[in-house]
This record gives sequence, structure tokens and C-alpha cells, in this order.
Amino acid sequence: MAAPTVALIHATPTSMPPAHTAFAERFPDARLWNLLDDRLITEADAAGGLTPALGQRMAALIRYAVGGGADAVQLTCSMYGPVTQDGDWAVPVHASDAAMFTRIRADRPHRVAVLGPLSTGVADTTRRLREFLGGAGVRVEGVVVEGAAAASRADDHAQLRDLVVDAARRAAPEVDMIVLGQYSISLVHAAVSAAVPVPVLSPPHLAADTLRDVLTGGQPR
Repeated sequence: MAAPTVALIHATPTSMPPAHTAFAERFPDARLWNLLDDRLITEADAAGGLTPALGQRMAALIRYAVGGGADAVQLTCSMYGPVTQDGDWAVPVHASDAAMFTRIRADRPHRVAVLGPLSTGVADTTRRLREFLGGAGVRVEGVVVEGAAAASRADDHAQLRDLVVDAARRAAPEVDMIVLGQYSISLVHAAVSAAVPVPVLSPPHLAADTLRDVLTGGQPR
């Protein structure tokens, strides 16, 4: 049986290394196909979030991936997750943090800190997670990791690690779960997990786990 093709749709180049690392660790048999529109994240950030026009651009990329033979499509930008619900796709099409949201609901934490590099992305993830959890009584707070976006763009892994670890350590005493809200900071997942006494969730790793199950006869999509 041929290895499944997973199309990764990126809104920024900084999402590529974390996604590749996660799939290499959790779903190495997948053949990865990268599609990038590197203005999607900057334009969404400038607009204060997802606009209809930007959503249409993402939907066009999804249609391109499906038409090109992808067995599944995985978005890597959290702000574009709602677009995955707008179409009747012929293959599994997953939001960047769909698997993570499901895991959070299953684990039933009381207090969650969402860490991210950009205020727009943190606000978006925090809002959507609260809506997803509904009346579960979970307190969700957003934390912008200042300097993380610049460190990620500069490919300064050491600086990114130090910034995210410091933010996680400051948040940890007040929460019982930490979420790395965007793919661009999930490369330092192992370091953050080792630095704090609470669970730390990485969206690309959980996404890879879910698609591995879906595409190799595990869970239904």
C-alpha cells in the first residue's frame, strides 16, 4: 500500500519546521506536500483576524490540495481553522489545533494557559477554545510570548526556547495545562515540558497522531 500523502497548508514559513518535525516523530510514513501562501498570516494579523477574502484564499488552497491527490489536508495556522468547516471535502481536512482541542476537552483541565507569539493568534485561539469547551467550566487565559515571533523568523532556536520556557514557568503556578497555541513555537515543546510541572500540549504532534490514526485504519474522521 502506498504511503499516504498529507498536504500541509502553511500561512507562514515558520510553521514548516515544526510540522515536519512532528510528522517525522509521530507519522514518519506520511509523504508531506507543502503548500504556502506566506501573506496569509501577515494579512490576517493586520486585519485583526480572519476575513472572508482570506478565508476564500485558504479554501482555494484546500481545493487545490484535494484536487491534486492529497489523502488528507492539515492546516498549520490556527486562525484559518474555521475554513475547514466550510466545505464538504472529499478527504479529511483538519484545522491546526482540532486534535489539540479534542485532547483538552478529554483531559478536563480546570485552568489552561494558551501561549503564542502574536496577540492576534493568541486571542483567536483563546476565543475558539473557550467556545469549543462551552460550559465545561475551564478557565482559559492567553499569554503573548514577547519576542517569540522575531526569534522564530530569525531561526534563533535558543532564543525562542528561552522565551517560551520563561513564559511557561511564569504561567505554570496558576494553571494545570499549558498549550502552545501556534506551530511556530512548538519546536521547543520538549524543553517547555521539561521545565514545568504541568502537561504541555503541542498542536502539530497531536495533529500528526490523529492523521496517522485516520489514514492507517485507526479512528474515523
